[in-house]
Amino acid sequence: MNNVDTGELLNFQDYSPEHNDRSARIDVEAVHTSQYSSSMSNPNYAFEEPKIPTDEPVAAPQSNHNFWTIQYYQKYFDVQTSEVVERIISSVLPQKVSRNYFDERIKGKPDLYGPIWIAVTLIFTIAVSGNIASYLQNTNKLLEWRYDFHIVSIAATAIVCYIWLVPLALWAALKWTIVPDDQDEIETQASKSPSMISLFCLYGYSLSIYVPVAVLWTIQVFWLQWLFVMMAGFISGAVLVFWLLPALRKSKYFIILGGCILGCHFLLATGFMLYFFHTPNSTIKPIENISTSLKPI
Repeated sequence: MNNVDTGELLNFQDYSPEHNDRSARIDVEAVHTSQYSSSMSNPNYAFEEPKIPTDEPVAAPQSNHNFWTIQYYQKYFDVQTSEVVERIISSVLPQKVSRNYFDERIKGKPDLYGPIWIAVTLIFTIAVSGNIASYLQNTNKLLEWRYDFHIVSIAATAIVCYIWLVPLALWAALKWTIVPDDQDEIETQASKSPSMISLFCLYGYSLSIYVPVAVLWTIQVFWLQWLFVMMAGFISGAVLVFWLLPALRKSKYFIILGGCILGCHFLLATGFMLYFFHTPNSTIKPIENISTSLKPI
């Protein structure tokens, strides 16, 4: 083992700044130069610019469903409660919405949720109110009153046929009677014939006025019942004409189609009142009078 002078080790050593800076600079530059030269010497080296991440939404895959599948009709039941309430109110009070309410809110997003529930509610309301009217008509008679369950099936058949067949006939009439013109593309698109689903939606909501009127028809006053017929038929028919006015104006038979819409609603209201409330088809049976005869003794 070599002898080391401990005194020399404990003394401060003097290193010049020039020596220290030069050695440090040489080491750093050597490392950087070696890395750069190795990367440039690689024949497969390619400069890549940094990619900026973008938050672009990825489009969901669209799936086309068949007309006969349940998935096809799911979009017609995707509706908010506020939208259903707004459409019910606008079917009774059309002045609460704008003149282009159909083109702005219903044509692009028709629904079947509201019309189906309105039709079901109207069926049971007519069935219950019709039997109540029948009971009130026969309270002071010597008749045995019974509930008529056939009213439910008759009312269901009449309402379902009306809200499906009449809109289908109107759709075909508008399809073949609208006259094309030389307007711009946006205006032509806004005034073209409405779809069948949108007409089903309109006719379903137009029946909402008959739900409270069916309850009022139980009042056994003849002139008051006819007053409710006129009111319900005019309001429901006028709402449809008001909503479909841009499309009806494009038809060659504008006045005829508007009159048919109002006439069908008046016929519907008259049929409801006369069949279910004025002369309801109830099952009544006379009570047999039991007479006792006294035999002479």
